[in-house]
Amino acid sequence: MSHDQRPARMRVVADAGARGNAVDTSETQNGQAGPAEAAAAGGLPIVPAMIFIIACIIGGAVVTYLMVGAH
Repeated sequence: MSHDQRPARMRVVADAGARGNAVDTSETQNGQAGPAEAAAAGGLPIVPAMIFIIACIIGGAVVTYLMVGAH
């Protein structure tokens, strides 16, 4: 990297930790997590995935036809 492409130096203008507002230590932030309500539905839905794969195959066939067969 040449001299004119180097990023500018960063400087610390204030220490936020010393002012006391850098970390929220209230009880609402530090509370314990509750039990999970319900498990998330796992897996990718099969119908949209199959439509995507079929569309990719059709798109590849069209591109191949246009590049090779349409001369």
